[in-house]
Amino acid sequence: MVLFLRFLIAAAALFAAAAVQAATVLFVATGNVPPGKFRLLAEIARPHGVQVEVCYVHRLPVEVDGGLFRGYDLVFFDTYLIDVVRERLARALPELKVPHLWLYDARPAWDGLPDALAKRLIAYYNSGGRANFDGFFASVAAHLSGRPLVGIAEPVVFPKTGVYHPGAPDLVFPDSAAYFAWKRLPADAPVIAVALHQQYIASMQTEFVDNLIARIESAGAVALPVYGPAFDPQWLSRMLAPAGKPLAHALINTQIVLNPEGLRAEFERLGIPVVQAMPYRKGDAAAWAADPQGVQLMDVPFYLAQAEFAGISDIQIAAATQKENDRIVAIEPQAAAVVAKALNLVALQRKANADKRLAVFFWNYPPGEKNLSASFMNVPRSLEFTLAALKAAGYATETPSEAVLIDILQQLLAPFYRDGRLDALLHSGLAELFPVAEYKAWLAGLPEPVRRELEEKFGPPEKSAMAIRRNGTDYFVIPRYQIGNIVILPQPPRGEKWEDKEKALYHSTKSPPSHFYLAVYLWTRAKFRSDAIVHYGTHGTQEWLPGKERGLSVFDYPMLAVGDVPVVYPYIADNIGEAQQAKRRGRATILSHQPPPFRPAGLHDVLTRIHDLLHAWINQDEGAVKEKIKADLLAAVKQERIERDMGWTLERAAAEFPTFIDELHKHLHELAETVQPLGLHTLGRAPDEKHRLATVLLMLGRPFWEAAAAQAGTPKGELDEALIADYEQLPETAPYRLLRAHLVEGRPTDALPDALREQLDKAKKWYADIGAHNELPALLAALEGRYIPTSYGGDPIKNPDAYPTGRNLYGFDPSRVPTKQAWEAGKDAAEQLLAEHRKLKGAAPKKLTFSLWSVETMRHQGILEAQALWLMGVEPVWDAGGRVTDVKLVAREALGRPRVDVVLSVTGLYRDHFPNTMKLLAKAAQLAAEAPEDDNPVAANSRRIAAELEKQGMDAAAAKRAGQTRIFSSETGRYSTGLDDASLATDTWKGKAEGDRKLAQLYLARMQYAYGPDEADWGKTGDELGGKDLNLYAAHLKGTEGAVLSRTSNTYGMLTTDDPFQYLGGIGLAVRYLDGKAPELYISNLRGSGGGRIEGAARFLARELATRNFHPGYIIGLQKEGYAGTLQLLDSMNNFWGWTATAREIVRDDQWQEFVDVYVKDKHNLGLQQWFERHNPHALAQIIERMLEAARQGYWDADPKVVAELKQRYLDLARRYDVKSDNAAFEKFVGYGISDVSNQEPGPASAVPPAPTFQPSPEAAAAVPIEGIRLEKVELPPDAPSLALAVLLVLGFVLVAGGWRQAREAV
Repeated sequence: MVLFLRFLIAAAALFAAAAVQAATVLFVATGNVPPGKFRLLAEIARPHGVQVEVCYVHRLPVEVDGGLFRGYDLVFFDTYLIDVVRERLARALPELKVPHLWLYDARPAWDGLPDALAKRLIAYYNSGGRANFDGFFASVAAHLSGRPLVGIAEPVVFPKTGVYHPGAPDLVFPDSAAYFAWKRLPADAPVIAVALHQQYIASMQTEFVDNLIARIESAGAVALPVYGPAFDPQWLSRMLAPAGKPLAHALINTQIVLNPEGLRAEFERLGIPVVQAMPYRKGDAAAWAADPQGVQLMDVPFYLAQAEFAGISDIQIAAATQKENDRIVAIEPQAAAVVAKALNLVALQRKANADKRLAVFFWNYPPGEKNLSASFMNVPRSLEFTLAALKAAGYATETPSEAVLIDILQQLLAPFYRDGRLDALLHSGLAELFPVAEYKAWLAGLPEPVRRELEEKFGPPEKSAMAIRRNGTDYFVIPRYQIGNIVILPQPPRGEKWEDKEKALYHSTKSPPSHFYLAVYLWTRAKFRSDAIVHYGTHGTQEWLPGKERGLSVFDYPMLAVGDVPVVYPYIADNIGEAQQAKRRGRATILSHQPPPFRPAGLHDVLTRIHDLLHAWINQDEGAVKEKIKADLLAAVKQERIERDMGWTLERAAAEFPTFIDELHKHLHELAETVQPLGLHTLGRAPDEKHRLATVLLMLGRPFWEAAAAQAGTPKGELDEALIADYEQLPETAPYRLLRAHLVEGRPTDALPDALREQLDKAKKWYADIGAHNELPALLAALEGRYIPTSYGGDPIKNPDAYPTGRNLYGFDPSRVPTKQAWEAGKDAAEQLLAEHRKLKGAAPKKLTFSLWSVETMRHQGILEAQALWLMGVEPVWDAGGRVTDVKLVAREALGRPRVDVVLSVTGLYRDHFPNTMKLLAKAAQLAAEAPEDDNPVAANSRRIAAELEKQGMDAAAAKRAGQTRIFSSETGRYSTGLDDASLATDTWKGKAEGDRKLAQLYLARMQYAYGPDEADWGKTGDELGGKDLNLYAAHLKGTEGAVLSRTSNTYGMLTTDDPFQYLGGIGLAVRYLDGKAPELYISNLRGSGGGRIEGAARFLARELATRNFHPGYIIGLQKEGYAGTLQLLDSMNNFWGWTATAREIVRDDQWQEFVDVYVKDKHNLGLQQWFERHNPHALAQIIERMLEAARQGYWDADPKVVAELKQRYLDLARRYDVKSDNAAFEKFVGYGISDVSNQEPGPASAVPPAPTFQPSPEAAAAVPIEGIRLEKVELPPDAPSLALAVLLVLGFVLVAGGWRQAREAV
């Protein structure tokens, strides 16, 4: 009893002492520190009488003051972002009077603590672990109570770099040698390194990393988990390659990337592939699963942009924070995907090329049963070169010619358009049978929501048009061309050809890929057992399938398609934004390839004559001769419709002739100097010498042209004429001759002026860099599982540093938009825009709409965003490192004019890539809307819309936010306006009025998702924000006076893709539908330097037509590309029609007629009819179909005689080459298909007899013998019809077209 009383007294004394000595300490942290760490610290501190509290800097109020620190005995700062924290707490820190300690050991600082204690605490804290943290709080408690540190264990200091393993006795080894001595490396086992933060070990938050280690080891590989300081430029090399040779075969990075330049150099030295497993930092696994963004805004710069710069090629969310304890734990399927990808990359290193199996996907674009292409790449020719390179590298394959490849690959597309072709493919050895049951077994393992969505959209898998029934068993038919261990196959259509076109185009709200789409990829992975997938050229559809914006789930459709198979993606260097999509959502390693070469467009025959007449008139004395020259000049201008391209009339030109002559002279010079792409690029092949020199000539620019001309003795007054010549005479110009003399002939430059010598030194490097010599070696390196060095992109004229190609493209850091340089250029451009609008309309605009694209922002780095900000009267705030951290209002007096209301229509790709910029733009709109000025249209429109919504019953606060919203995009996981497909489906409306209505309503429905002041409401429709039948985008678009799109690339113009008409044309279409009048459409032309210039879209388009589509030199360049060139012309025709359907105000009837004259009537005598018929008569037929549809629907007021001629030409092509349209209204219009055998309906797919075994066309057979091409025959079940019966029956069957279409997005 006495002993018990003594125990109670002692316990009470201890409790009293603890109560007296209790202390409270505050940890101030940044978001990189896991919250679970502080839970653990609180637990360890409690027995020492220390209470732990924590605050995260990013969650503090903007104007937080010294009250933050009141009531605490000690304050600790746990961050390496010291400057950021000091700036953020600028008001609070001067009032910090209690002892405090900055714990980052690279920049320690303290006040109010003894030096020895501060250093001791830093050593405890940075090494971490339970024993060290116990010592840390024991020392804190002792200090605060005035006790000595006697009896408290000294810090256990871990090395700055080390190897970690959860099973090791001391957790950490100083180097890899010590680790492997303990681990006992198995012979020939692959080694997967894992880079982790020492912080994970120190804070005892290693569950996530431990999971990766366990997965690596369970796969029979060796894990090598290493850590080191993020800013040490060589720590990885010291740990992973101490003797120079890498110890690991691949690296999984879990660190935040803070030193991208240093890390990129490390990765290049190591040469091993790097993938990344990152945590979701906004909640647990369930929160991430429900988050459409996937990766949060704050993490995009450091976990995505800078990691990609360093060369990390596959970045996945693989962990999240548990709700109950704030610990970071693995998301099991995601972590499994990361480890599997790393192991598969190692397998590529270790497997002999002769044993590797590759699946190469090509694209069916433009839509059509004979079409396969990629952006500015000659696909068949490139495949021929690629197969030759693979065979030379030891792959088991053959090398069919370009002609044979075209013939075979076109056959693979036939079932996508015509019924009854499946048996023919199977019997010719060009398809595989894949049991539907195997697909269903895989499908059964997917989450229920995925299965349900597929079932609701497409029904059971066996319903697919690509399914066939044999002997009671259902099979998918997989079109493919197998040559040895390489299979080439078309990427399947996203939909089914039996879908109702009207419903699919205008009413479908779901866009999953079809069962067949997923089955093709599953066959590739599971049955063919592909070691790697090659997505061949820019671009396919897999990376655009629905799913999260970034940080996809393995159950999102893009990931379901490719699984964990390494993906290699040759991609045009001038399309960085879409390459990022292929990287982030397609799991691809990007390999940049060159665009085509370029040259100054020059003049052609008629323009040269006009130019000569112009100079003759200038030099002629007054009199009858001068008047005759004037008359001839005006007649020639009229014949070529040049005055319309310039925005003049002939009457005005005649009345103001001297002024017109000045403008015409400028116009001709501009045409001659405009950059013109020449043909297409063939992967791995250098442009020919003439075109390569012309490209370098453009890269050097005007200073070189004039200096070279002066060197050749050209008078100063004529230097501006240095390149003004017929396009065929470019090699005779002084700049070209000088360039060739020193770059090709190797003449010395000693006698030249210094400036010319410097320019030629650059020219020599650039000439070498655009030789495409690294493209195929890079492809082979990627297929060997090697690291691919990174590069920014762009065309060679705008960004020569993007070359040589064959590198892994990275994007622009979104936290730097706009850069300071872009801001200054953008302000100038915005003032130009206002001036141009005033000139056209007599007054400044009150409302403008901008179309923002990711691919453009990555080129101009924020010039268009700067224009929008300056028009609203808001300016960026940058930190010391050049990142935009905020925006602030520009005072009305400083602005010097009224603000302009700006609506921002952003593409789905922009939404995914630039969420940080969108957040700042949303705040800018809110600031402008709240500026109390009488002449502020932003505020007036915001109040008006809010008031209207309140009347309709919306909550006042929600109505205010809706009124201040200015950013709109497509639904998360969707990337198209729908106008690409719908504009071509001209059988779904009758006449312009119905076309306008249906297309405008489609556009407004697809682009109505709002991104306003409150991030919690992002991605919602007006109804989801509280409205009733509310399209908020339409409400804000009303009253738009002008719409703006930027064009920065010299490769891409108005007709090279469907995106310009989808987005800028879509705005014009919608505003015309809403207001009854189309807005002015403007191009912010940023191809030059600075802020460029603002031009009307009509004039910009006219110049493009003059220097490309109607220019004989451009057409000849495409003729040299053979089959691939025909598709480039077809694509341009489709896109010209797209502009007509959406923004006919910028298109003219005479331009339609010029297309007829150039392509059908062969105005330039280029032999186009024979060329089309030799290489691809279907392309010419599709071009003519587009012309006739424009006339049929009343968009083109065509001469009836021309229409009759076009009909006759189409009918001739259709009958001779079995051309079939899926547009019944068109076929009736041209009088085709009514009595033709080809119009007969075939029977069910399973009953259609097979065609004879594949034989190439006579042309293909003549081009190259077919020996060596092994067509692997598919053995069919015994109930398949016999070949003899097939030959008899096939005469009675000709199949109808389907018209499956491939969806494309971009921008």
